[in-house]
Amino acid sequence: MIRFTSIFAVLVLAGCASKQIQYPAEQTNNAKPRTQMSNMQIAKSAWDFEDKDIQVPANFDTQGLQHCDSEMSQLSTDQEFEQAFAENLEKEACPLTKKAIRIYFGENKINSKTESERAALAELNNKKLGLMLETQLAGVNRFRIVTNDDDLVNMEQQKQLQEQDASTVASLKTNNKVLRPDYAVKIDTIKSADRFYGEYNGVAQYYVEMTTSVIDPYTKEKLAYPNIGKVRVKATDIKAKEELVYTEVNGKYYTGFDYSDAENVQAMFNSMASKSFDVILARLLKEMPASAQVVAFKNGQATLDRGRNAGILNNETMILFQYEQGFVEPIGVANVKPSSSSSIAQIVKWKNSKVADNIKDASDGEIYRTPLNKRVFAVSVGIPADYVNNRL
Repeated sequence: MIRFTSIFAVLVLAGCASKQIQYPAEQTNNAKPRTQMSNMQIAKSAWDFEDKDIQVPANFDTQGLQHCDSEMSQLSTDQEFEQAFAENLEKEACPLTKKAIRIYFGENKINSKTESERAALAELNNKKLGLMLETQLAGVNRFRIVTNDDDLVNMEQQKQLQEQDASTVASLKTNNKVLRPDYAVKIDTIKSADRFYGEYNGVAQYYVEMTTSVIDPYTKEKLAYPNIGKVRVKATDIKAKEELVYTEVNGKYYTGFDYSDAENVQAMFNSMASKSFDVILARLLKEMPASAQVVAFKNGQATLDRGRNAGILNNETMILFQYEQGFVEPIGVANVKPSSSSSIAQIVKWKNSKVADNIKDASDGEIYRTPLNKRVFAVSVGIPADYVNNRL
């Protein structure tokens, strides 16, 4: 019997060795085509969250939170809180500190068969792209943008020398240091213009592709975080396909989308570049979320020690979590409305947990301030729909 069992085991092992290992299908997915266009990922409304969704976002760094203590939990009066809001200075080691970014546009490649379209695409140069993106990123106040607009800076400084006392301008230069970037973001661009013509009409086919990389300017290391990745936008992301149809007569433009008008083509690519920047902005807001410390709770609301000054946007969806001895405990999801330097968070759903229940009960009908060793923080989950609908 033992001999038969041994022979059977050998045969089984030999059979296994003759076959390729079969991995479970659910562990991998078929890759989507490389030409897939990029869409914005918009934060889900706090009212759409379920209990399982109430988790700290993956991109929020809890390392260093011990350096974010503004000692607000020790304050006893509203006046002391207001004074602390005004005097609260962020520390370098605290992950709540806004990062400074400088934008660089590198390779700006043009793919087109016609000279007129190449000339039109060349007008969207690196300087123009850079200033467009700087303006868009600065508008959310989530990051500190170090501008490359040296022409404007020099012009303004010369203007001040004409209008102000020279000693005053010199003092301002001494006391206001040039902002030091934490990250250098480089973007390479490919702009493609092509046309497909059938039996009766044609379609203008335009594409913009932007590839980003992030570099630590002091170590010269190319970083994996924040990971903005590659952005692809096509003409039909801006206009309906029917609006890009044109007709030719004897090989020349006759009617429809006017690809022969350089200003028309430039406007099209400006809109596509702006759309690409929308996607970049949305990715950055997810990679580098807004964050704040919770000062107090009362009746399903919480006060935060940061507002628009820290890039918290109107109707921002934020996760509240307790931080204690390196452990993170989600306690709820909130809809946040900021003022200039603070915010009010309406807690839409509490996490089904003992910690959340304790805070909810303690803040029922009275102000509850978290103890120093059990601080509560808020972190955003992405670009709010309100900002997309009203600002982009």
